[in-house]
Amino acid sequence: MDRVVRRVPASRLPQMLGDWRAGEGSLARRLADALEKAVYDGRLPLDAQLPAERLLADELGLARGTVAASYQILRAERLIVTRTGSGSTVALPPRLHDRLAPWASDRGEAGRNGAPLDLTVAEPAAPYDELLQAVREAADALPAALLEDAPGAGRTSALHTAVAGLHNAQGLTTDDGHLLLTSGADAALSLLSAAYLRPNSRVVLDSPTYPGALAVFRGAGARLVSQPLAPTGWDIPALDRTLTTARPSLTYLVADFHNPTGLLMGEEDRTDLTRRLRSHDTLVVFDETMRDLDLREDPTPPPRVVARAGDRHVVYVGSLSKSLWPGLRVGWIRAHPDVVRRLAALPLAAALAPSPLDRLVATRLLEHRQPVLDRRRAQLARRRDHLAARLSALSWCRFEVPQGGLSLWLELLDTGSRRLVDLAATRGLALTPGFRFSPDGALDRYLRLPFTLPPEAIDTAVDRLTEAHAALKDGH
Repeated sequence: MDRVVRRVPASRLPQMLGDWRAGEGSLARRLADALEKAVYDGRLPLDAQLPAERLLADELGLARGTVAASYQILRAERLIVTRTGSGSTVALPPRLHDRLAPWASDRGEAGRNGAPLDLTVAEPAAPYDELLQAVREAADALPAALLEDAPGAGRTSALHTAVAGLHNAQGLTTDDGHLLLTSGADAALSLLSAAYLRPNSRVVLDSPTYPGALAVFRGAGARLVSQPLAPTGWDIPALDRTLTTARPSLTYLVADFHNPTGLLMGEEDRTDLTRRLRSHDTLVVFDETMRDLDLREDPTPPPRVVARAGDRHVVYVGSLSKSLWPGLRVGWIRAHPDVVRRLAALPLAAALAPSPLDRLVATRLLEHRQPVLDRRRAQLARRRDHLAARLSALSWCRFEVPQGGLSLWLELLDTGSRRLVDLAATRGLALTPGFRFSPDGALDRYLRLPFTLPPEAIDTAVDRLTEAHAALKDGH
């Protein structure tokens, strides 16, 4: 696909930049900061060609040397690239090409100079280079795709084949008939809820668990039955007893690098759970959105709680949101073909299917999946260990080091999370209290702490959390 060069006229820049002269520093520095901000918030698109120094200087009423100095600052920070005969074009610095945390979490400031930090989001940023390549390739393929009839929820595509290949590579025999594509994991849960739940149907789930699942099941009018997790994992006999007593229509479990605790169900527990599930008439939904985020030294795909041949009671839900990028609204349901046909026949299925463009982009991005995962696992493991090291020095909390995922589940030993979260907010640190992850509003003595931010931002976050705790003890 040919790259289109967009030229930004000098006459448009004053409107784009606003009142850029306000602030501190030299005029060149302030102009560079304003141009940088315009890039980051989308007013100046990437690859746009900036006006020549002389033209911009005339438009802004500056000496040409001031604009030249401003452009030099941006070149040093690699926000613009200047080529002889081609002028200066807007670029994204290499340090931002592989950000692990979304830009909104720290705006690139990492908490410096009192800048706010947002730890309420546990999700990765886009893999910039790979995603951009996938989007361009998808755009090339889009004209041919548009000539076809719009695929319904049950129609197969190249993405079906790619996702089936992921399951087959991990020993779970899967073909197109086992898969239904959805616009994310929440969409998959919504579709399953529409098919299997009625008002007041019971749903058994871990406590804590993924808040998105709580919202979906509550929205369906279900009665939630919590099965508490121990700090070290699952109590399978206790879960068995809960299933016997509650007789739920649906059971929702996150066995692989559990959200929010990062726990991994052991092989013996999986074998025991497989055996016990055979005596229960409940649809068991295994959420596998965290499955790729294995942070152990030797990452290997965990064994699944595998359904028996012909079993219509076990369903796996996956997506690209946690492993690659949540902005790509692609997920799936892997189930018995009869279950897939039942779900695809629902009117809601078409509305919850991914768009044709998302399917094309996802198919091509999956070609880069392994190198992206390898890079991200290494980054996450280092940041998890950095956060754990900082927290281990605090006497007022405790935790288990997560084996995978994106966050650490912190137990507070001397206070609840509500007041601590409020005090942290006054210090520029946004946190999610533990009760948000509870089916019944419990778990107030816990916090979820994502470890996606860079180490310097993690240090600032722990410092602010420590200050908030000290203020709590001082009665402030």
